[in-house]
Amino acid sequence: MSFATDLLSWYDANARTLPWRGETDPYRIWLSEIMLQQTQTQTVKGYYARFLDRFPDVFALADAPEEEVLKLWEGLGYYSRARNLHAAAKAVAAMGGAFPGDAAGLRQLPGIGPYAANAIASIAYGEPVPALDGNQARVLSRVLAWEMELRTPFDLLEPALKLIPKERPGDYNQALMDLGASICVPKSPRCGDCPVRAHCVACAEEAAEDFPRKSAPVPKVEQAWTIVLALTRDGKLLVHRRPKGLLGGLYEFACVEGHPGEVELRKALSGQGFGSVEIVKALPDARHVFTHRVWRMRGWLVRCEEVPEGFTAVDAAALAALPFPSALRVYREIAGEVLPEA
Repeated sequence: MSFATDLLSWYDANARTLPWRGETDPYRIWLSEIMLQQTQTQTVKGYYARFLDRFPDVFALADAPEEEVLKLWEGLGYYSRARNLHAAAKAVAAMGGAFPGDAAGLRQLPGIGPYAANAIASIAYGEPVPALDGNQARVLSRVLAWEMELRTPFDLLEPALKLIPKERPGDYNQALMDLGASICVPKSPRCGDCPVRAHCVACAEEAAEDFPRKSAPVPKVEQAWTIVLALTRDGKLLVHRRPKGLLGGLYEFACVEGHPGEVELRKALSGQGFGSVEIVKALPDARHVFTHRVWRMRGWLVRCEEVPEGFTAVDAAALAALPFPSALRVYREIAGEVLPEA
């Protein structure tokens, strides 16, 4: 029996039941694959259902305002995925609504890299290309006892191409994902339960946890920010939309780099155009971990005299409708409590 045969036999009996499994519509497969990047499967289920309810096809998504797309995406993180999703939908709609029919064509769309292109092409079109994500790379590095440092999953492209079957490549890719998620996990893999252990060199050598070979992780950069909930004289809250870049397109409150004291905070806000500022009270600290950085945040509630350029004064209802990053969840919740009392 071959590696692929044993893997697919296991998958036929043990495949996870997921909302997008069994789909052949490239729109739905594409949506699920983009959402699943950097996000746990259990989290994606609800977002996937809500997106399809609001945007049942690529034309509905293409026609929606970007702010609405970002609002529905709120909480999934990595918001460039949502902006690229919207841009790709517009591109596909402009082509008549038909997605490119192979991985090479799919890679031309915004936000579709080699992994997503291969996953979509294999599942929707039966193209025998490996969808090399972290789960697949971990499984294959152990099966092959791959001694070279694994910088990206696609370092394994050549051997992966040799293993993928021409029949049922989509199921094969999903089977590897399921195996990596349930049995061939990073720590304490369940080698005794593995359906492909007879083909696994690392298992035979009792060295599964030694793979994949990776260099030491790069320490995250720590950044200090002060988040300011600035109330206007008529009791509204000032927000503004972030430009392109990290969290681009989402809304945020006023902020100051570092953790200044009250005197320095007043000066910094005055320099940003807030005019005379009254410090109302300190707010709880918060911390948010991104992929490569950590935000350490302190918060203040203030009253200000001026509305700086680029800021908008909103009430509670308007605030609730705006897309905010998860990093500011603590202060968003406080803002919702403060506004009705203002």
